[in-house]
Amino acid sequence: MKILLFSIFFSVLVATSALASENFSGKVVTVIDGATLDIAKSDGQIERIRLFAITVPQADAKHAEAATKRTASWCHQWDNVAEVIPMGRGKDGVAVARIIVGQEDIANVLAKACLARVNMKLCRNQFTPECVGWNAWELQCRDEKKGLWSE
Repeated sequence: MKILLFSIFFSVLVATSALASENFSGKVVTVIDGATLDIAKSDGQIERIRLFAITVPQADAKHAEAATKRTASWCHQWDNVAEVIPMGRGKDGVAVARIIVGQEDIANVLAKACLARVNMKLCRNQFTPECVGWNAWELQCRDEKKGLWSE
């Protein structure tokens, strides 16, 4: 009986979270920094979204401007059209998501450019296999001492 109740509870929980975090398409209106974007939904509402499982340098740090420019130029190249895959909310309440622009995740674009660090613990907790590729880019960048690891 306990197993049945747990199964029902878990199914409801999963279904509720899936409904609360539906994918949506939007238009990138502002790139705040390399990993934070404002995206306009089809209803005109603008939502601030932080990229899932990656970090980029803070505003005054070396490579911060390069990360912001890389994200902005990638989005512009694809007419700022984005597919948003919500992954939850950060501790500060900001939405966290994977953002696909031009059929590529922006996290992958930044990792490939050696401008992002990947949080593999978070990736494992969220069962996100895409992170493996991002992490491979990070490791290559570290080995070749490029981007964030150039010094």
